[in-house]
Formats: sequence, structure tokens, C-alpha cells
Amino acid sequence: MLQPNSTTMTFSLWLLKLLNFLYPQGNIHRFEESVNLIAKNTSNSNEKINKFVYPGITHKPWYESDDYHALTMVTNTLKKQFNDIENEWLASLSSRKNIIPRYKPSEIFGETLKEKDENWKYYLIWRQGKFTDAALSLFPKTVNLVTKLKPFLYPFGEVVFIIMEPGVVLPPHTDDINISLTCHLGIETPEDCGIKVGNETRKWARGEVFFFDNSFIHEAWNESQSNRVVMLLDLYHPELTKLERTLLEIALKYLNFTKEEGGYHGIKDTQYLKEKLKNLY
Repeated sequence: MLQPNSTTMTFSLWLLKLLNFLYPQGNIHRFEESVNLIAKNTSNSNEKINKFVYPGITHKPWYESDDYHALTMVTNTLKKQFNDIENEWLASLSSRKNIIPRYKPSEIFGETLKEKDENWKYYLIWRQGKFTDAALSLFPKTVNLVTKLKPFLYPFGEVVFIIMEPGVVLPPHTDDINISLTCHLGIETPEDCGIKVGNETRKWARGEVFFFDNSFIHEAWNESQSNRVVMLLDLYHPELTKLERTLLEIALKYLNFTKEEGGYHGIKDTQYLKEKLKNLY
């Protein structure tokens, strides 16, 4: 990751004070505090920045749909169009039986979440503002839905379908940033599956939505005999103002938190991929 130098940090802090004066409702003081923390942690150290904790926003493991207007909007939109999402997913299952024998499905949609673990499949729909060719071909209504939700999406996050196969366990882990929330929409939800965030365990349900903060320790498991499928969306934390989001996008790019890895961009023979996708239906 890139290291901020003292001249740049000084200029940034001066600019933030000006913005705080011009836009008092923008909560620039929170962003300024985060910059000060970064400057303090890197002033006498050669260590790279590997964590970005944003102060002054609510920090709890689970969020309810009615906690914020934004989460209510996301929930209502997903539920309203759940049948379209589910139908496209089910249709894609039969389509993928004939999909490009030269490639694995995970290579078309994105990398598997666990390297060399084909039991945890990861079908990428949207990443950092871009839809995959596969998503555009197989899930047009879902793509349209995601487009409607873009104002709520964390721009450096993802929208994916994730299959957790029987017996798969995701061990306890945590992510390094607290400005986004994870949204799960249940699609195929066997009984013996669960996710624990913080000290609370919940289960997925078909057509139901929940939200959690993955900067808390979390884990998941599938002890059933069938696949668990969810649609995952990364959202901005609802308490961030538009001005804070703009500043955070600049900062995260500068700190190199936005490196894009994997995904369909790595496929060399894209023309062959596109031709195959056109003929799936």
C-alpha cells in the first residue's frame, strides 16, 4: 500500500478544515479524525497501512431493515423483485451445464472465495462499478435491480451469488474496514445452515434480507445435505454523508484499498466467452 508523506498529509488536513467550515453538515470532522489517526500511526513507522477504521459511526454486529431509511429501501427493493432474482438463478443452473467446457464457472464469474476450494463457489455479478459479461447475459433483471441500488452500494465492494456446498465451514475471520455493511438475500436456504457475527447467530430464509458489519468476527457453516445460496451486496454504512463518501473514495484509492484481483477480466479468450454466453438460452 502507498504511504502518505508529511507534505501531502499537511495539505490534506488544511483542506479538510476548509471543507468542514464550508459544509458543517457534512461531518467532515469524522473524516479528519480518521486522517489524523492514519498520520499518527505512520509518522514514525515503515509499516504499511492495513486497516482503515472510521470513527464516529454506529458500530454493531447486526443491523435491522428499519434501522435506516437506506436499509429499508434496499430490503423492499430486493423483496419486491425476489421472484425475478430467484427465477434467473434457477434458469442459470441448467444453462451452466452447457457453459464453456474450456472454463470453470468460477473463472467466468470470479475467483472462488477460498483458493483451490471448489466447494465454495462465487458467481460475480458486479465489482467496483462493473458488471461481468456473464451477469449481463444470464441475469439481466438482476443487473437492472443492482443498477437501481447503486446509490446504496459500496463502490469498492461486490454483488455476488455465493454457493456454500454441504459440509463447508467458513472459519472465524474479520475484515479490515468498517464503512460498509454486508447484505444477504436468501435464495436456497437449508435448515442446518447458519452465520455468527459477534456473539449472535442467525439463519438465512428464502426471500428474506439481513445486514451485518463484517469488521466484527464472523463465521458461517452449512451442515445440511444441499447447497446454501445467497445473493450478497456490499453497501455503504447508512450514516455516512455524501461528502464523506466522496472523500473516502479518494482516500481508499490513495491508500490502495481498491486493488482489483481475479474476476472475469483475467480470461484471455473473451470473444469465445461472449459467443458462448449468447447461445445459452
